[in-house]
Formats: sequence, C-alpha cells, structure tokens
Amino acid sequence: MSAIIKETLYVKPTRPSKHIQIPLSNCDIILPPIYTGFIYFFKNVLKKDNFMNIQKLLTSLEDVLNDYYPLAGTLKNSPDGRPVIDCNDRGIQFIIAECSDITISQLEEKNWEHAVTPYGLMPSTIPPTKIDPILYKIQYTTFADGSVALGFAKHHHIIDGFGLFTFIENWGRRARLEPINPPIHDRNLLRASGNPPTYVPYEYFVKKLTDNNFSNEQKPSVTTKIFRFSHDDLKRLRDYYSVGIPNGSWISTNDALVAHFWRTVTRARNIDLNTEVFCSFALNGRDRLNPSIPKNYYGNVVFQVCPKMLVSQLINGSPSSVALQIRKAVTDTNNNRMRSIIDWVEQQPDKSLVTASIMYNGEDLGITNWTNFQKHDLINFGDETPIKQRCGREFAVDGLYIILGIEDGIEFYVSLQTEKLEILERDPEFKKFIVS
Repeated sequence: MSAIIKETLYVKPTRPSKHIQIPLSNCDIILPPIYTGFIYFFKNVLKKDNFMNIQKLLTSLEDVLNDYYPLAGTLKNSPDGRPVIDCNDRGIQFIIAECSDITISQLEEKNWEHAVTPYGLMPSTIPPTKIDPILYKIQYTTFADGSVALGFAKHHHIIDGFGLFTFIENWGRRARLEPINPPIHDRNLLRASGNPPTYVPYEYFVKKLTDNNFSNEQKPSVTTKIFRFSHDDLKRLRDYYSVGIPNGSWISTNDALVAHFWRTVTRARNIDLNTEVFCSFALNGRDRLNPSIPKNYYGNVVFQVCPKMLVSQLINGSPSSVALQIRKAVTDTNNNRMRSIIDWVEQQPDKSLVTASIMYNGEDLGITNWTNFQKHDLINFGDETPIKQRCGREFAVDGLYIILGIEDGIEFYVSLQTEKLEILERDPEFKKFIVS
C-alpha cells in the first residue's frame, strides 16, 4: 500500500524575485542538512468533485512564493565558506501522486495506526545533495474517496518547525484570498556579537569529517509505534513526576513527559549503569531571546536543550529528580546562553562541522515537540481544515521521537530497536499512563 507518483512540477513565484544571496545564520548552520516534515490529511466529507482543487493550490502557491521567495532558491557556499540561499527562482518541488487502494475512512476505522498509513505520502526525505539542493518539497496525494494528503519536506538549514507551520498557514490564506503577515528574511537578527563566548556549550560539538550521526552501516531492526496520552493521562503523569519536588520548584507537563520516556526507554535499553546519556530536545528561542525575534521571522531559531545523567541516577533515582533535571536545562537556556552559543559557533573555522551532542547510538534520545505551534484550525485552503496530521512511514531512527497534538491529548512517536520496544511496552511504570 503505497502512493504512486504521477508527475513532478517546479513551482516558482509569479514574478521574478530579488536575485540576492542570503547568508545562513549560525542558528541555521548548526542544524543537520536533512529534510524534515509531516503529512496533513483532508477528508472529502461532502464528496465534492473539485475537492482541494490542485490548480487553485498551485496558483496560490505561486502567489505566496512572492513573499517566501527564498524557498524557491537553492543552497550554495559563499567564498568565505558560509552557506547562502541563492534566490534564483529554481522553484519548490510539487509532486502529484495517488493512493487509489485506500480511503480516509478506512484509515479512521483502523484508528490511524502508524503501521496502516500508506508509504510514500511524504516527498523523499533522503539527505539532500550538497549541489543546489531543493529547499522545499510538497506532495499532493489523492485517495480512492477523493480525499487528499499534503506531505511537506523542508531542508532543515532553511526553516524550523514553527516556520514550516506559518508558511502552510499563509499559503492557505492566499488560497482563500486573505491577507498574510509577510515573512522577515533578515537573518542578521541572529548575527554574532563579535565578542568571545561566555559559555562553551556541551550541547554542541565540532565533529570530525569522518563522523556521521546517521551512518549507513547495518543496524538492528527499528520499529516505530505511536502512544497516545489523553489530557487526563498527562495530568496524572505530571502529578506522578511532581511527587517530592521542593516548595518553590515546579515542572511542566512536557518536563514530565520527556522525563518519563527518557527514564523508561533507558531502562528498556539495559545500558551500563555508569554510562552518561543525553536527552536532547529543541527549544524555540523566539520569545526567549532579548530582544525577541519576531514571530514572522523566517529561519531557524531553535536551540538544543541537552540534559545529561548517569544511567544509575536516571533509572534508580526518583521520577521527580529526572523531571527537575529537564526543567533546569530548560531554565538555563536563557538569552545569555543562547547568544553565547551563537558567538561560539562564530569562532569555529568550519561551521558545517558543528552539530548537536546527541548521538543516535542506542543510548541517547532526541525529542521534537510540535504541539505548541500545531494549530489545525489555522490550516485551510478553502475546503475545510485537516482532520489528521502524521509523520511518514519512512520515519524510523532509533532514539528519535516526535510529539504531535490531537484533540484529546497527544500522540508520541517512538522509534526504538524492535526488541527494546517490546520490553518498554511491558514496563509497569511506562504502562501506567498510556491510553489503551
């Protein structure tokens, strides 16, 4: 059960863009040169013949690219070695596909389980080539009942998750002939101060040319499964991880959720107790920086939060001690630290070698939480809002997890070595809070 590609187009702005080159910021460069994205599902409830009209989508995409013209460009290196966006109107890749052997209703009947989602609904997310990579890809897939999936894949050097959502929202506004808040492309907002860094980040390191976090060597089988938490489950989880917290301290629901998975997954992995492990997750710096970065700034403003603990402390200590480590790591990532990280990156001779400290080696965890800027009601191309959001079936990296919001709670994508996932599901502490 896979989508079949019928045609590939390249969509360009309706008028020639400014043929300029935009140097990437240090916040852009430290993110991996990979594609990330997701899928929106739009159900043709009224059985319309012209549901999610493709010509309307293409026309409005051409229109909105007049504002988001860097997305239609390519990446290249400037003489000083810093990557730049070459605004050359090469175009966004728009793939037309069909999945004629299944309907949206059938996916609903099977509770949208990850294993029944068709393959190939997202554009290819293999690592982009270093020569003029396409920066943004969209796939339009029709189903047997006339419903549509829109899959998105963006080059991570260009935008973060917040930027991805705002672009899709504004594309929908243009399709509905509504005004948008134009994006800001001035990446000097995140330029280095020119001063020596006051903090040397352990959250990042300069890798060797031979290092590869996503190597192609043969690895154990990895399985992806979605675990659902209702709002009540999340409240119980936070209460559980709050027991014993001193007066004046507190944890968020996300702190408890991250601590819960870090603790129970590490236990399932059966790692040596004296090993130090990382749990890395991205933090949106737009409101944390001073001055703050405008919401319509179009680039990466994410920083890695990377608490670390000995396995013995992580799995044998109290649940609240783990959650408090998460909270401290978040609190410590303040304006001074983030600005200093930018200055530290500036000092590195080859900035392309700077990467997050997390290694997908069967010990660390990497978590991305999209719930804070995931507002389905804002995504509308004129034929109702999406009924579901999904990651692609191709998503499977041991230790890389994604949190998506749903109407009555969250969905937590877990990718783990198959045998370790089976151990995790039997863990009594893990099972306490899962929706059956």
